[in-house]
Formats: sequence, C-alpha cells, structure tokens
Amino acid sequence: MNLSPNQFSQIARLARDRWGLHLTEKKISLVSSRLASFLRKSGYESVDAYLHYLEDNGSEEDMLVFFDLLSTNVTSFFRDQAHFDYLEREFYTPLARGNTTLPGRAIRIWSAGCSTGCEPYSMAINACDSLSNRSDWNISILATDLSNSAVEEARNGVYQRQQLEKVPEEIIRKYFRSVSGQKDRVQVCDEIRQMVKVAQLNLMDVWPMKGPFDVIFCRNVMIYFDTATRRDLVLRFHELLRPGGIFAVGSAETLSGLNTPFRPVQASMYKK
Repeated sequence: MNLSPNQFSQIARLARDRWGLHLTEKKISLVSSRLASFLRKSGYESVDAYLHYLEDNGSEEDMLVFFDLLSTNVTSFFRDQAHFDYLEREFYTPLARGNTTLPGRAIRIWSAGCSTGCEPYSMAINACDSLSNRSDWNISILATDLSNSAVEEARNGVYQRQQLEKVPEEIIRKYFRSVSGQKDRVQVCDEIRQMVKVAQLNLMDVWPMKGPFDVIFCRNVMIYFDTATRRDLVLRFHELLRPGGIFAVGSAETLSGLNTPFRPVQASMYKK
C-alpha cells in the first residue's frame, strides 16, 4: 500500500497538531507499511475511512493507537554512556563528598520520552552505584512517554536478556531478577523500580508536575519536532530545572541555533 500525497499530508497535519511531530516525506514508506499492517487487522475499509474516523470521532485512546503507528521506540540500557559518566563525575560525586547539597537530600530526575524504560532504570542504577550512602538520599525519577505500548513495558520493567548484552554482568546480577518460566527475560529489581514513576504524557500538553528538577534527559525525542517546537520545549525544560540543573539531549542532537539560556558543559549536555 502506498499513501497518496494528500493522505500523507493529512497524517502529517494530524501528527503536528496533536503531538508536535514533524513528519517529512522520508517517512512515507514507513508510515505506509505500518498503516497497511494495522488496517489488515482492523475493521476500516481504507486509509481514507480510518483518517475520516480519527478526524471526526476519534477518542483519546484511538489517537494514542494512531501515535503508536507513527512512533519508533528505539532505546537501550546506558545508551550514550558519556551522559551517565558525567552525572557520576559532576553530579553524584560532589553530593557524596558533601561538596554540594540539595534541600531535604532529595534528588529529582525526569526522563522525558522514556520509551520502554531502559533510560530511567539506567538513571536509577547510575544513582545507586554512584552514591555509596544511597539510603541517605530520597531519589525520585519521573519517566514519561506518550506511547501506550512503551508506557506499559516501562511499568512492567521486563526485558529480553539480549537487550542487556552491553551491560556489565555485575550490574545484571545486582539489579535484575530472573522471570519465572521465561529464561530469555529478566525484570528490573524492586528497589530500582520503586525509584521510578512511569506516567503517560504528551509533551505538547500542559505539564502537571512542578519543578525544580535536578536532571532532565530528553534524548532522541526532539529530532521529530521542527525548530520552533524544539525551542519552545527546551525553554519549558529550562524553567523546570533548578539553577545549575543538568539537561541532556541525544548524542546526535544539539541546542546550537535554538537561542536558549542553557550553557554547554560537554557534547549534548547542558547546565542551567
């Protein structure tokens, strides 16, 4: 099935208006393939019938199913290791040594666009491994994504063993548990899962949570947005960070040219 230019234009407009996504013609093949697979299993007679339904009668749940067709959840544990090394060196070590302090010894972190949960759980493991006096700190990690399937997987915290191929065996033994009856799957341990709150959130909506956060990761998410949307989003992140707070984007991303108040501290990492 090949989408017509008018059909793809309608899909792109829906994605932009609803979620801020910037779909280019390079995505036509991918979107066509996913829509074809979806329509074969659905009761809709055609692409036009499905799009007409979404425009006129689509519920929030219908729109989230549509979002899942357009989005790609690519993630891994400790992706862009340099970001976690920076947190250990510049954030956690000064806290552990008492060189810096935080009110109430509370650490607040946000993984925005957390996908299936590898990132926020990596952040929790990074915090535990970096703070020898872990029990002295109240660590809270908010993990948000819009995708139904991603949020469900993140909440379960269950992963294929092959997803941990690059994770040191010591970390796996310490922070993961076998899943009964499933030799090829493991689950993040209770201690780590309890540090992470997973929630569904459209980044284009009003955010219900209040700052300040100490660290915000929004990595490989804004590549789907146009320049104006990226800048608006980055400024909103800036408002929610405490002074000196850390902000990270994907290793292939940059804030250069967006004219934001953030100052770079290393590749793809910034401070307020």
